[in-house]
Amino acid sequence: MERSGIAIGIPAIVLGLAFVYAMKHSARALVTALLAGLAIVPFQTQAQEAPSTPLAALERAAAREPDDPVLTYLLAVYRARSGDGDGALEALEQALAKGDGFLPSAELFPSLSEDRRFAVLRARFERRLPRTSGAATKVTLNDRTLIPEGIAYDAETRRLYVGSIARRGVFRIDAAGRLTPLSRTKDDLDAILGLAIDAKRRRLYAVSTSALTERGRAALRNAVKIYDLDRAILLQSIAVQEAQQLNDVAFSPDGTLLVTDSAAGAIYRIDPATASVATIVKPGGAPGANGIACAPDGKHAYVGASRRPLRVNLSTGEVVPLLLPPRQNAAAIDGLYWHDGALIGVQNVTTPGRVIRLVLAPDGYRVTDVQTLLSHHHPAILEPTTAAIATDGLYVLTRTYVTRFGDQGAIEREDTVKPAVILRVPLPAV
Repeated sequence: MERSGIAIGIPAIVLGLAFVYAMKHSARALVTALLAGLAIVPFQTQAQEAPSTPLAALERAAAREPDDPVLTYLLAVYRARSGDGDGALEALEQALAKGDGFLPSAELFPSLSEDRRFAVLRARFERRLPRTSGAATKVTLNDRTLIPEGIAYDAETRRLYVGSIARRGVFRIDAAGRLTPLSRTKDDLDAILGLAIDAKRRRLYAVSTSALTERGRAALRNAVKIYDLDRAILLQSIAVQEAQQLNDVAFSPDGTLLVTDSAAGAIYRIDPATASVATIVKPGGAPGANGIACAPDGKHAYVGASRRPLRVNLSTGEVVPLLLPPRQNAAAIDGLYWHDGALIGVQNVTTPGRVIRLVLAPDGYRVTDVQTLLSHHHPAILEPTTAAIATDGLYVLTRTYVTRFGDQGAIEREDTVKPAVILRVPLPAV
């Protein structure tokens, strides 16, 4: 079994996968880290391997682990970006032979978008993907300028909340899609990413980061904002001074918070009672850390990162990549959630978007099955980011247009942005 120690022996990969995530995730600055992690792999490398380009590093990584379809898929991306169209198509052909759960997009492979060979190959990928039905539109939001990234559900009131990157706020949603601000200007928020609601404690937790814009990075701020749901007021703002770009937040049974830092590849624990911040996983220990879910035992958490989710021991900081069944793809998971002995992940980059269910073995280190709950065939699938588990299913936030939020803090081609959609996806009975 692969145990702790995600070897970071390929610095060029750490530096170079930014654009991939920018194609499918929030703001360009969010990127530098998130997919820096996609090609970080749990394999042993030479301790002092010479620096090289991301493409050369990926070539070496794929050669070391020739059966890994994610590395081969990313190799195709970089070959295409370097102008090697034939090499990219060859790598895509290999990825198709090695694994399932991929669908290359024209946005990710712009240089091949007019190539008939690419269209034929893409159709072959698509035939491999399960087609699901049953998802229905829960609500369409009425503000096109929102650029939402995080969503949360209050089981007590059955209300949905979303966080906005562009409007830098947290909003409550009514049945007609109208938005009522929970946050206020005086709360001094930056872009809002991950949200989580502890319905029993009546708290909403929101990740606030300035790292998504050039101006924000010049005066970097990362914090978790804690709201009283019933009184609709900000209770605490807890800064994480060492963070480079916080992304998602979850809470453990005892009420402490777990927060991912995508740019640093770190995970922090926050105690709201003392406003103290502790590092669980040091920078570089969880490259590309994104969505996070706490196991019911409060001793472990799961993090969407790298080629696959990671299992984190919250006492020791040990990081273990989950073992997947052959041919399965669980890379590029954004939002990640625990549900009845399984993980629910919102996936992007490797497909236009899908929601998958990762059934865990009793030991918690292995995935025994990967099930598609929502496929890319749904017409509303466009840059899905996160989800929320509710009493009547899974609410998935999609049509977010997060990649339209530019480094200067403005929405690009705003006139073509459509309202965000929340889909209700049935969850299997266990």
